[in-house]
Amino acid sequence: MPSLSQFIVAGLVIALLYRIWRTFYCICLSPLRSYPGPKLWACSRFPLQSALIGGRGHLRMLELHKQYGPVVRIAPDTLAFFTGQSFLDIYQRTGSRAFKKNRIHYTPPPNGVDNLVTALDDQNHARQRKLWAPGFTGEALKMQEPLVMHYVDALMQRLDTLSSSGPVSINDWFNSTIFDIAGALIFGEDFACLSEGRLHPWIGLLFISIKTLVYTFAVKSYPELEWLLMKMVPRSLLRKQMHHFNLTAAKVDRRIAMGAEKPDLMSGVLKNGFSEKHGQKRPQKEDVLSRDELHANAYIVLIAGAETTATALCGIVFFLCNSPIAMQTLVSEVHSAFASEGDITFQSTSKLSYLNAVIEEGLRLYPPVASGLSRLPPPGGAYVDGHFVPEGTNVYTHHYATYRSPSNFTLPDDFIPERWLGTDKRFANDKLDAVHAFSLGPRGCIGKNLAYAEMRLVLAKLFFLFTIQLTPGFDNWIDQNVYFFWEKRNLPVNLRQRVLDIPSSQN
Repeated sequence: MPSLSQFIVAGLVIALLYRIWRTFYCICLSPLRSYPGPKLWACSRFPLQSALIGGRGHLRMLELHKQYGPVVRIAPDTLAFFTGQSFLDIYQRTGSRAFKKNRIHYTPPPNGVDNLVTALDDQNHARQRKLWAPGFTGEALKMQEPLVMHYVDALMQRLDTLSSSGPVSINDWFNSTIFDIAGALIFGEDFACLSEGRLHPWIGLLFISIKTLVYTFAVKSYPELEWLLMKMVPRSLLRKQMHHFNLTAAKVDRRIAMGAEKPDLMSGVLKNGFSEKHGQKRPQKEDVLSRDELHANAYIVLIAGAETTATALCGIVFFLCNSPIAMQTLVSEVHSAFASEGDITFQSTSKLSYLNAVIEEGLRLYPPVASGLSRLPPPGGAYVDGHFVPEGTNVYTHHYATYRSPSNFTLPDDFIPERWLGTDKRFANDKLDAVHAFSLGPRGCIGKNLAYAEMRLVLAKLFFLFTIQLTPGFDNWIDQNVYFFWEKRNLPVNLRQRVLDIPSSQN
């Protein structure tokens, strides 16, 4: 009878032979063998997952794109694209030829119930999106404007008070404002960040939840070892993620008790009622969400609706502070358009061409979602930007690398809003359609219009009221890790209230 040591040796030999065979298959026989990319990445998921967990995946993707071209094989079963056409081919299609989400990359929240982001089934997603849609229409946006204006004005008052006391951590105040707005619109109550002058602990929990998703995603890439690898994920991260979810669920329950009359994001969802038991529909013709689905959606809408907008504002201010000409052009446009702060509204700011160009350029250089959104091609495979992608292949267009690509943009690392205006011939060949910071197609961000309205309002008021300078020593602020979202660092700026030319009253 073989000894234990002989069994171990035999097991190791079999494992080695399997690894050799697997490597040979990935490089020489796989349907993806003709796609360019590092050989090590082609035969193992480890290099990709290591880059993602280390927070430097966005930089590595840009390096690979520059080395290998518009499509790169980054794992045995994964292709990354870096072109505008690939955005359309992967995310825009509908019906039977639509690219689907992969459960490995879209884990439901801790209660196990799918939301707008994690729903794999198109019908389930469409049902949920239809019920949330009333809160994001143009009419709803008009009704929400006074609430948003209240918090933006409170931000300006806070900044005015702080401006004489030295550098201001503008990132904290953007987070405070956008999270207060999101809280009021989703839960019917804010987080008291602006009123109490401090960041709510929930904001820290939120990013921890996002970071935990990166670890979970890496673990689920190895299904045969998932049970073991999950034990290696720090327990503290999992506990904090669950705590964040439970806080969200409690706030949702309080909002449900308020009814459907408040002009916020929940009112449209609640007008037809809801189901107490998940999967159980009411007898009325209208479909409804379950309480569990409301919990799951609020959990993700808060992340998508607050973290992304606050992040974009931080990036835009950073780039403006490092681009004096662009800042002066924006300040001139704002002061030419508005005689007083009261003239700055959702509608009036939407007409400012340079402000809109500034926002687009900020989203290009510092996209809130810096990585890519994975999809699977339909049965039989499909073409992406002229490249055939076999069934079962994970594909995505990588935001950061696509937006920083010298193949897509002239002076790709420079902040030059004029490229969006068509006024500078240097950028005539820029592929502006390669930027989709809020994604696109049926799964595109439902809150895109609200996010743009918030950004325009904050930036217009900020540069109407203050002069802004970056504190010395923070020129490399943009060098941050990415865990789906940016791991933002402190961004201190010096603020000084502008002396406005106010006409004297006439008798």
